[in-house]
Amino acid sequence: MEPSRQISANHKPATPRSPVLIPEVDTARLLSLRVALGITVAFLLTAESALGSRFLANEIITAAEARSQERSRMETHDDLLLRVERMAPGFGGMFIEVDGRLAVYLLDTSQVSAARSAIETVFGPSLTAGGVRAVQGQYTVSQLKAWTERASAVVLDVPGVTMVDLNEAKNRVTIGVEDDSRTQTVKDVLSSLKIPREAVLIQVTGQINPVDPR
Repeated sequence: MEPSRQISANHKPATPRSPVLIPEVDTARLLSLRVALGITVAFLLTAESALGSRFLANEIITAAEARSQERSRMETHDDLLLRVERMAPGFGGMFIEVDGRLAVYLLDTSQVSAARSAIETVFGPSLTAGGVRAVQGQYTVSQLKAWTERASAVVLDVPGVTMVDLNEAKNRVTIGVEDDSRTQTVKDVLSSLKIPREAVLIQVTGQINPVDPR
């Protein structure tokens, strides 16, 4: 016979524990949210990259435009001659003689000192180091420049014309032609443009082939 078990008055029977309920996880919903988050992040990264590329492209374009404007502001040789004329009115060009002296065309040859000073300011003192001599000129640089531009707009379209140039060494506008048969046509065009015939030298240059830039 089993010995009797004594149950304490303070003893209470154990209360059975309720099972822990784990909420069901909606795996499909979590996967959907994760995909959506990934798309959003990718979109933001793409947008940042696109904006960065756009800003970079804008900076490149701006820099290119600045360089282009800088080139357009660069003075040509003719522009420098015009600067001399503004400082020494009556200046019509110049050339270096065989003995090294600088011959300067002037409407008023007594202004040779002013012309020398202007030339040294614009071109530097080395150009006048061999001395300066005044030569009687007939036209100013600004006149020759205007006639050169007027002639270029029309004469260069004439077949056989090779060049139009402000020739400061001759105090003239020089027009090049392939052969003498083009001369009369050029003269007729100059007359229609009201350019003094005496202000233009028509020079046979032969055919001039464009230089290959490569």
